[in-house]
Amino acid sequence: MYLIIKEIKLSNTSIYNVASFTDNLDKASDMLQGYNLIEKEENVVYSIVRYEQPLKLNTLKVEREVANG
Repeated sequence: MYLIIKEIKLSNTSIYNVASFTDNLDKASDMLQGYNLIEKEENVVYSIVRYEQPLKLNTLKVEREVANG
């Protein structure tokens, strides 16, 4: 998956937002070009990030026996 990230550069930090996403790299490149063409503010930058979902592990349910004492 490809994310289109919008970065708003502030004086001491930046704010990041996901502007859009797609599974197609060509489409992501077209979207990036479009965002850059319509953006008028100097402190806003768009970029493409490839996102891969992390490995999902199955969680095991562990039951504890409580000893009656």
